[in-house]
Amino acid sequence: MSAFRSTFVYSARPWCEHTQARAVALGTLASCCLLTACTTRSAVPAPEGAKSQTVAQQRPVMRTEPTAEEETRLGDARAAAEADDYETALRIFRELLQENPTLADAYSGMGVVYEDQGELELAEPAYARAVSLDPQDFVASSGHGRVLEALGRSREAIRALQRALTIRPRDLDSNLAMSRLLLAAGQDDGALAFAERAIRIDAQNGMAHLALARAYSKVGRGTDAIREYETACELIEPPVEVMFALVNAYAEEKRYREAANAAEALTKTAPSAAAFERLGWALFRLNEFDKSDEAYRKSIELDPAYWPALNGVGVNALNKWIKAGKGPDDPLRDEARSMLQRSLRANADQPKVAALLLKYRL
Repeated sequence: MSAFRSTFVYSARPWCEHTQARAVALGTLASCCLLTACTTRSAVPAPEGAKSQTVAQQRPVMRTEPTAEEETRLGDARAAAEADDYETALRIFRELLQENPTLADAYSGMGVVYEDQGELELAEPAYARAVSLDPQDFVASSGHGRVLEALGRSREAIRALQRALTIRPRDLDSNLAMSRLLLAAGQDDGALAFAERAIRIDAQNGMAHLALARAYSKVGRGTDAIREYETACELIEPPVEVMFALVNAYAEEKRYREAANAAEALTKTAPSAAAFERLGWALFRLNEFDKSDEAYRKSIELDPAYWPALNGVGVNALNKWIKAGKGPDDPLRDEARSMLQRSLRANADQPKVAALLLKYRL
């Protein structure tokens, strides 16, 4: 055999052995990979319909709409909440969310429970999560608006209620809330529009007439405001602030007799320093000075530091002193000075009172 051939044969044998060894190694590696795949497959979520119940239980459900079984449990939670069994209701809602973290109705239900309990800081994120999962959930959107308003987050409340009203445009409470929020934000025309819609929804609702009265007052429609305040008072037991608003509405329209009548009714149903002061003010405008002075003094009896009534007594005394043409040592002048100075001590920001003291050298 030539040197060349012998060299070839010598070198060829190790190459074959290397090839065989490599093939064995690859085979072994493939077997290991298959074995590893078999042992680690259970860590990967099984496809839907897989036989392994353990894998199915480990994988969270991702659905916003409840199944029939979930709807039954949601009903149980709502029934518990209506029976004031809030602990049971929250437990069921939490269990449902552990099984399905995207169940919008469970978040909405938790928001309702927290709101009923007065836990507004907890209700707000629950409602917010429900809305993010299901933007068409009216209960969550309207509840979110109510809670945000109560928390003083007015701009966010307006946005939440706008969303609620796109779902149910004729919801009375949402329209009233929008009117109230827009009025507070200085958007008077918008507030008026929502109040008018509330009246169209329910013309016999006293709160709707009250909202419309307030909106009319803001846009300068005093006569219309009075009509709506009067209607509201006929439909509901008017709160004290409504009666005050009616007195002021009469006063703005210079209907002083009606203002005095309303104020007198207020002193009987809810006597206060402010109520008697309003009565004194209206009677003064009617030139019934003695009755006016009596009402003002009753106000001061109830609150010695109530500066509007102190002004009233002082001005009445000053008026009598000027009409009588008395001298500088007259008791009426002394009383006018004393009352007006007391008023300034209670509230220093009264340039008109300060001007009176200077003008008459009190």
